[in-house]
Amino acid sequence: MSERKRACQDCQDELDAVLIGIADADTARAVRQHLTGCPDCARQAAELQQVLGSLLTALPAVPMPSGARERLLESARAQPQAPVAQSQPAARPTLPSRTRPRPFSRRWTLSLAAGLSAAAALAAFLIWPAAQPSVKQADVVINAGGTLILARSEAMNSPLVIRRADGKLSGVAVKQPLPAWYTEGVYSGGKAYLLDAANEQLVVLNVTSGKIERTYPVPGGAAGLAVKDGSVYVKSAASGELRIFKGASCYINKLAKPTKMPQADYMDAVLPLPERILVTQHTTGEIFALSPDGEKVLAVYPVGGAPVGLQSWEGQVLALDVQGRLLELGLQGQVERSLKVSGHPDKISVMKDRAYLTDRGGMVSVVDLKTFKVTQQRIFGKPMDIVAMPNGHLALADAVRGLMILNADLSEL
Repeated sequence: MSERKRACQDCQDELDAVLIGIADADTARAVRQHLTGCPDCARQAAELQQVLGSLLTALPAVPMPSGARERLLESARAQPQAPVAQSQPAARPTLPSRTRPRPFSRRWTLSLAAGLSAAAALAAFLIWPAAQPSVKQADVVINAGGTLILARSEAMNSPLVIRRADGKLSGVAVKQPLPAWYTEGVYSGGKAYLLDAANEQLVVLNVTSGKIERTYPVPGGAAGLAVKDGSVYVKSAASGELRIFKGASCYINKLAKPTKMPQADYMDAVLPLPERILVTQHTTGEIFALSPDGEKVLAVYPVGGAPVGLQSWEGQVLALDVQGRLLELGLQGQVERSLKVSGHPDKISVMKDRAYLTDRGGMVSVVDLKTFKVTQQRIFGKPMDIVAMPNGHLALADAVRGLMILNADLSEL
């Protein structure tokens, strides 16, 4: 078997487990990466998700006993399987080796669907303990007053989790044909806005009702997000475009040339200010200063490196460079102060006179903004996002350790 066929075979062998949510993180990540570049496998993923979607999103309300999903899967896999013709896509990354080599087939899909349908019917006559949405893995965290919103990439069951001030959790189902890749989220006017770059959509969640209000199409590697005066600004890293949504209308400001990049490199930021809007383009090392409506370019700041984060602090602008710098910019975009930071930090949050930087490599750094020096660093699992909370604590989204509530000194509560 050629390497190209093997990559598709590996993807199809693991697709069911990824969509249901029982695959390990490395396998899920490899499948997601393959699907972004293989139209044939992506089509089969969409077909399988369509069959499973209504069943699997309904089951959490009456959760299955421990091990039931795995037993159903093994039973379905034991059914006779029909071969599937394969196309010849370009070479793809090889997925982690697993002990269940089998061809993906519609017959297997229908067998699995039948098994899950039977389980759903049986569930109507059984009383099982209520399941809690998981916070053991998190990629984006949003502060909504005393409520936290978590976005979990690759999770098909309740990819969004609402954590109320009293600690109560509730899951939110989202229509997503592919395993999600959440890149950014913000809160405004009672709504949480979340970017899912894998499914090229902006999801709008009503925090009070816990319902999805609508979605917007955001192709091209959506990564930067801001909401101001009823307008939603979405920056796509790969396409170089800024999309501005005002109700049902959409204006596209093409700021840079399109650039091919993997999903892991979808990084950029949008920062609304009173008289301008700042937008990063990390592929060119530039920050664009736009008119308040985002439609005209007022200036271009060539800060160099790869700027991916923006925050305001005491009238100044902080720009985070994923190549390892924190910059303080003047009114004309000039670099006033520059701090070398170890690793590749890609998210920033500010609380009082401190900036908190997260690095997917494991490090969270604290910067004293008065002295512009790193005062503390601590290793976690895989920090993906961090946000300051009204009570002076920090919420850390860690892809390995899940949601963590921290004190200002990074100690755990």
